[in-house]
Amino acid sequence: MSKYLKLTLLSMMMLTQTISKAQYKHRLPAKRTAAEWKLTLERNSNSVPIFAKKGVTMPEKVRYPGEFEESQVVLISWADLYDDNDKYIGADTVTEWGYVSAQLTEQLQKEVPVWIRAYTPADTITIKAFLNTLGISLYNYRFIVSYGDAWWIRDFGPNGIYYGNQDSLAFVDLKYYDGRDRDDAYARLIGTQMGLPVFQSKMHAEGGNLMTDGFGKVFFSSRLTNVNTSAVVHNPVWTKNQTFDTIRNLFNATLPAELTTLLCDGGTGHIDLYVKMIDEQTIMVVQYPDTITAPDKKKIEDNLQYLTLLQSTYNRPFRIYRIPHPTDDEGKYSRINCTQMDEDARTFVNGITINKTFIYPSYSYDTSGNFKQTQEVTNLFKRIMPGYKVVPIDSRALSLFGGELHCITMQIPADNPVTFWHPSVDGKQPKLTTYRIVSKITNRSGIQSAVCKWRKRDGNWNTLNLIDSSGYFIGDMNIGTASDDDVFEYYIEATTNNGKTARKPITAPEGFYQLYFKSPITANEEIEIKPRDYLFGAFPNPANQFVNIRFTALQPAQAIIQLTDISGKLVFVKNIEAKAGLNELNIPTELLKPGMYFYSCTLDNATIGTRKLMVNH
Repeated sequence: MSKYLKLTLLSMMMLTQTISKAQYKHRLPAKRTAAEWKLTLERNSNSVPIFAKKGVTMPEKVRYPGEFEESQVVLISWADLYDDNDKYIGADTVTEWGYVSAQLTEQLQKEVPVWIRAYTPADTITIKAFLNTLGISLYNYRFIVSYGDAWWIRDFGPNGIYYGNQDSLAFVDLKYYDGRDRDDAYARLIGTQMGLPVFQSKMHAEGGNLMTDGFGKVFFSSRLTNVNTSAVVHNPVWTKNQTFDTIRNLFNATLPAELTTLLCDGGTGHIDLYVKMIDEQTIMVVQYPDTITAPDKKKIEDNLQYLTLLQSTYNRPFRIYRIPHPTDDEGKYSRINCTQMDEDARTFVNGITINKTFIYPSYSYDTSGNFKQTQEVTNLFKRIMPGYKVVPIDSRALSLFGGELHCITMQIPADNPVTFWHPSVDGKQPKLTTYRIVSKITNRSGIQSAVCKWRKRDGNWNTLNLIDSSGYFIGDMNIGTASDDDVFEYYIEATTNNGKTARKPITAPEGFYQLYFKSPITANEEIEIKPRDYLFGAFPNPANQFVNIRFTALQPAQAIIQLTDISGKLVFVKNIEAKAGLNELNIPTELLKPGMYFYSCTLDNATIGTRKLMVNH
């Protein structure tokens, strides 16, 4: 950040203090408000149609691409400004929110065109002048003039999908919060602007609560399920199976993967505040420090262990890296309980991946906040996301409203995509002379040629022609005799029949796969998470008539589940032949007295965990 931009930011922050009462009075949080819940119930009770259609019929062969795949456009909605009487003033050019809009525009347009939603034609002039004042040249953009309600564009869409044999682009339009009807209509507007089909669904869901690997796995939190199975939302009420079937129908999801909703995340319950996919086989998950006492700490660990049980599209466990939790401005973890964390939902993972750039929320710049941690996290992202340009943007004004940078951006997938399915040969490998490279590469026009570029670290690139064998491109990377200290790097490059060149990883040649023989060649393995024996949080908790207890075992074992009351008296015990993987047991609780209990699990006489359970009748 230049000295001029710093001074400009400081002056804006001072000016913000004089108008914040008016500005924040209208500003809508990322979560659904109590008034919006009430409106949902009223509309549901009065049978007001959500959409013109009662349901949605999807085409065949749908694919929901991952955010890490190629994008052609990024949508943002410029921050807005209101006066004390709730009257719209114009585009925000005086608060930190307006400054965040400016910084996002500057960085995103370096990768793809930025489409900026401005409420009025006059706002487009104001925004241009503001950017010019900051020394930001606006050169790769388009204004979409349309009134809105808030700037959480990730949540109201549109969600891009591919369908058919030509990977045709279309949008899925999910039901957004009642009361934000102008935002809810935006996906259809973009579809009209681009001349693309828009498939409308009655499922209430937000883009920040959907994550996909691009090959059929769709992750979301139990907030999505709980909302759609509520009588407030649907009449007649949806079942959980109906909700899951809708996700399968909309996104061709072979695995709808539900994670437990957090309680202290600003109110949205969205997974993008603590988990994010780097690519189709790699996930980052937030890690809270020991000082945090909020229940979300255990919920995140439960979700993490669930993720370690899943298989990627390559039938092997996901790689999972832990990302530290942001400190306060003084470099301390002063927000430790649920209320404190709910009021300031800070997270580093709520960033946006746009082609070769990753922009993430930080909470400092070089003279304010914990700048040292920002530098450390930037370096961490560069390690686990090779080749990416990593850009932090100070987002302290956003976290107070339950959202961050990912929440205010939405990518539109590329037209004419090239899709790579490639089980990478990387990480620590047995020392061989030859490694088989296999990749399924598809494009609407077909693939003209594919090669593997490989080298010994820092050497010259060699070219290996990959041969098409029934749709799979195959070749043997012959490295010859190698020493224990050698490191080899490679990437795949394909040319389509319609003249497009694409690479895997997308950041190649700056980013590439590494294989080595001596561990660890980098510090990545030190933070990579592996499955372990684990006791999950019970549900429901508090329990009424029954409670479900789940645990994982790395290998078959004799398991014992015990339930004791607060005095230590044993009230239930069950011996189980545990299988390798996930195990679960339903325990009746209707005869237990209300109060606190403890449940524990032992595997082959070794206790793997003890947790609390409340029983209410």
